[in-house]
Amino acid sequence: MLVMEAGSSKDTLVPNTPNASPTTTLLLFDCDNTLVLSEEIAFDVCAEIINELLSKKAPSAAAKYSGRSLQSEFVGQNFAGMLGQIEQIYGLKLTPEEREHLIKLEVTTITKELGNRVKPCEGANEKLKELKDDGRYQLAVVSSSAGPRVLAALRKAGQMEFFDEDRIFSAMTSLPVPTSKPDPAIYKFACEKLGRDPRECIAVEDSISGVRSAFAAGIPTIGYVGAYEPQQREAKAKELQKYGASCCMDDWKDLDDTIKAATNNSVANGV
Repeated sequence: MLVMEAGSSKDTLVPNTPNASPTTTLLLFDCDNTLVLSEEIAFDVCAEIINELLSKKAPSAAAKYSGRSLQSEFVGQNFAGMLGQIEQIYGLKLTPEEREHLIKLEVTTITKELGNRVKPCEGANEKLKELKDDGRYQLAVVSSSAGPRVLAALRKAGQMEFFDEDRIFSAMTSLPVPTSKPDPAIYKFACEKLGRDPRECIAVEDSISGVRSAFAAGIPTIGYVGAYEPQQREAKAKELQKYGASCCMDDWKDLDDTIKAATNNSVANGV
């Protein structure tokens, strides 16, 4: 079991928000590798698409990504954000039509793969059922990934019974102007649509970009590292805390304890 609380070192970040700390009423969950074990499947698909793109547009670069190397470099970002960085790294200039085609191909392919293969993170469904039955918190999903992909993953993982469809938000699909975490826009949008002050919420995120997104929106954040290999978890937890996670867990059974810790830390920090 790993439950890590942020200390009071000079590296601990505190968002600039008013001092009053409302009671937590809403839990906002990232999807990929927080609710469902989707990242490996998704990044394998992305690697195939990007390698094909580079073979055509930058053959002299001799770049070839694996799903794991792409995941290491771009975890937490959606495919549109990933494409933008690939363009910068390799000096590419895609036309709007080319970008749209690649994004549609990625969404279609990954949606199909997730709908066939994805599994829930260990212990997630059991804890979500407890939360739903208890009724103390409202539950929502806030993802960088495209809406169809998120819905396919949640359905296959048996999690749609825990989330109303109008409480599932996608930075690519829900926003008037698509974006990607670490931009806080999707978290701000979700809070606005659900009528919640960010300080009434707690986010659960597995990546630096996700933590940065929630933190920048003024939302107390729990880092989830249970999808990482056991030997990586402590280091990953420290990384997430560096970028704003109030505390971290590696087991869904510990969610209640980390909610209390995140709430206490936000009060102590005047959030």
